[in-house]
This record gives sequence, structure tokens and C-alpha cells, in this order.
Amino acid sequence: MLQIADRALPATTITVLGQLQALVDAGVDYPARVALAKKHWDGKTGSVAKATAFQSIRTTLDKMCVGPRRCAYCEDSLADEIEHILPKDLFPHSVFRWSNYLFACGPCNGPKSNRYGVVTGDTVSEFIRDRGAAILPPPDGIAGCIDPRSEDPTQYLELDLGGTTPDGDVLEGTFNYLPAYDLAAADLARADFTINVLNLNREVMRLARESAFTGFRARLREYVSEKNAGAGEQRLASLKNGVLGSSHLTVFSEMRRQRQILPDIAALLEQASEAMDWLLVRT
Repeated sequence: MLQIADRALPATTITVLGQLQALVDAGVDYPARVALAKKHWDGKTGSVAKATAFQSIRTTLDKMCVGPRRCAYCEDSLADEIEHILPKDLFPHSVFRWSNYLFACGPCNGPKSNRYGVVTGDTVSEFIRDRGAAILPPPDGIAGCIDPRSEDPTQYLELDLGGTTPDGDVLEGTFNYLPAYDLAAADLARADFTINVLNLNREVMRLARESAFTGFRARLREYVSEKNAGAGEQRLASLKNGVLGSSHLTVFSEMRRQRQILPDIAALLEQASEAMDWLLVRT
């Protein structure tokens, strides 16, 4: 998971979002605002103006995707759902807030649903609204899930790519997400909570990241080989675009970050040092 570069919406779309949010905010109390959020979200394309605005939102979120149009969380499946980073059923004041949207896939968006946690001391406490109980808002505090719109997930998470230890032992990578090394306790709790809520280490994703690693290594070898053979700028640009147009760009990001323990990757990046500066997110 990588941080998403923000993009501005057209002024007309911002106006529509503001009008819809004002309808929600007009609720007399929190339960009323929760109900209004659901009502107006369900009817968000009920007029030409609203349908046009949400088509604009989808187009803009598409342009913000990391690599091809893939889920901001798993980077594997097609992104086709507008995800509320702060769940809309819990945060009605953010249901039509642009900074609360990203593009996700159903397998990530569905299980995440209304799961929400808040940092409490050195842990993350999950907020669960019991059926039949009073409709109360979540407690204030830092959200347990990492927000790739406003935070850099690589500061909290890393991929286990394996590598060679200082003693020369070769470790096989699991290609699972792990909390980054030496995090403070609260940040460690957020990393664990994010991995759990989004189920980032489900087996199909782990295998996909392992395959992506092999693919990126092969693409780098091709790039270095053709560069050393004197390929022109246009050909090298095409090979570069092949890398940046691939899924699972976090894998490539981690290959660059962990190159010191990946000798074959380090050798390739030494010959193609420009690849260290390739932008992995669309701006």
C-alpha cells in the first residue's frame, strides 16, 4: 500500500458534494445524521447534476490509482467501488467529504465495511456498534486504520521479501505485510490493525505479490540489458512504463527500499540508478 497523490475535483463537483453534506449535517442529532447519510448516499446519483458529479469523482479516483486502475489497499483487484476511509455509517459528517474517498475493490471494501478502531494509549480499540443499542458516535482519537490519502503507509508497513543476512544466510520471503521495524507501540498497533481489518495477507494476495516480485526483477533485468546494449530513450521509456503500469507497485517500492539485503536487486539498481527516482504514484 502506497500513499495516494491527491487531485482536485472540478468546482461543480465540489459544490454538489457540499450541498449533499449540508443535507446530512442538518440532522437534529447524531442518529438523525446517520440516517440522512444513508438516505442521501443511496440517492447520490438521483439527478443529472449528482450523477455527473459522481462520474467526475470516479474518473478522478481512477487517475489517482497507484499503477493501473487497482484497489488502493491490495493493489491487485480492479478498483470499482468508492470507499469511505472513515465508514459512512459511523462518520456521517464525512460521507460527502472528498478527502474521505479512495478507489477500492469489493474484496477489500466489503470486509472492511464499518470496522473502525481508535488509538487508546499504546493499543487500538475497535469500536463495535451493537444492534439494538443506542446509536452513538465512535470516540474521538486517531483512527486505527492507516489512511493512504493522508499518510504514507510505508512508514508503518513493510513487505517481507526475504534477503541475505549480514552473516550470509539467505532467507526466503513470505511476501506478507509486517509492521515496519522499530515502530512506537501505538504505531505498531495501527499497523497490526490495518493488516487485520483489510486482510492484507490473504493467501491469494501473498502469492500475487510473490509473482509480482519475480516480474519486476525480470523487467529490471530487461531494462538493464537493453540500456547496456545502447537502447534509445524511447525504448527505455517504454520499458520504464511497463514497470510503472504493473500491479503491486508496493513490491517494487520495497525492492528499492530493501535493496541492501537483496544483492541481485542491488546490482540491477546500481546499473539503472534512475529507477530509484521513478514515481510510483500518478500526480
